[in-house]
Amino acid sequence: MQCFHPVVQNWHLVSMTTKTIGSGEHRLSSDYLILLGEMAFERGIPMSALLEGTGLPENLMFMPSVQIGHESALLLIDNFLEHVDLSAALEFGKRMTLSKHGALGYAAQYSATMEDAAGKVEQFIETRVQLFELRRETDKSSRHLYITTRIPDSRAGFFMVLAFLASVETICRTLVPAESRNARSMIQIACRGDLSSQDILPNCAVYTGAPINCLTWPRKALDGMLPFFDPKLADLAQQELTQAMTQVTETNTMAGKVREILNDHLAEMPTVEDVANMLFMSAATLNRKLKAEERSFQQIKDELRYSKAQRLLKDTTLSVDQIADQLGYSDASNFAKAFKNWSGASPSQYRQGSTG
Repeated sequence: MQCFHPVVQNWHLVSMTTKTIGSGEHRLSSDYLILLGEMAFERGIPMSALLEGTGLPENLMFMPSVQIGHESALLLIDNFLEHVDLSAALEFGKRMTLSKHGALGYAAQYSATMEDAAGKVEQFIETRVQLFELRRETDKSSRHLYITTRIPDSRAGFFMVLAFLASVETICRTLVPAESRNARSMIQIACRGDLSSQDILPNCAVYTGAPINCLTWPRKALDGMLPFFDPKLADLAQQELTQAMTQVTETNTMAGKVREILNDHLAEMPTVEDVANMLFMSAATLNRKLKAEERSFQQIKDELRYSKAQRLLKDTTLSVDQIADQLGYSDASNFAKAFKNWSGASPSQYRQGSTG
């Protein structure tokens, strides 16, 4: 089980940024489109064919964890579907392993129970994809995960829904106890096609033309403790997701704009006047707009500094002086004082506690 930990320690390096590429108000992580690009390459489909008409850059495959506007993303998926059939969605979903979902995947992996894991996925799904909403139901014999899309029905939209259901099905089968891994599950999806004879997802029946989009598992198979439960790692993932959710909810707010500017210039740490100039307004106007959102410039700056300080202390061997410099502090003593105010521990104590 230890072999998973080095990956988890670096999940913050692939957290989705607040910047969006392409068109569309809803977003999804470029990590999924990069995976789709890999599948296209294996089938001899050139990247230029995938990107045609999307407005996305040619170097998309080298841009992990960037937010992609849903209209551009769905155009790319449509281009992919010109060369494959619907069953490719099942393969795509099966290859969406825990690590492909970033901190969300690790939060599920290190949860205590499947119920706990499912709750985190439902709560934080928007940190990875904003195309649909999730709803869970449990009856006497089964557990159900329903997906409702936020976008008009389309071939590409159904592809993503089916892929996500296939991904959750695969992850469940990975996490459940060995004696439950041959349990029979079922996917229902409201699109045309025939997947009744698919063999990509063993022990899972896939029905198209259904009135719902739903994954169903036997309740008994999902009971019990999960094998990789680790409260410390689960808590780290939860912190990461909470931070990511804040970024999602603030994307179109003044606080979100300030956060993005500060995040891009953290080492220089611009003043409120500097940020106001970048936003073409006075410092007084900026402060007033932030106050209307019940936020402040200092609060956003402290949140970003504290979050990055935690990550650097946990995941690097940089000295306290070096970390202070990266966070825009003039000397390490000022950083150490601020960090103790945030966490109740000195940077050295925090580092020892997170690695102990």
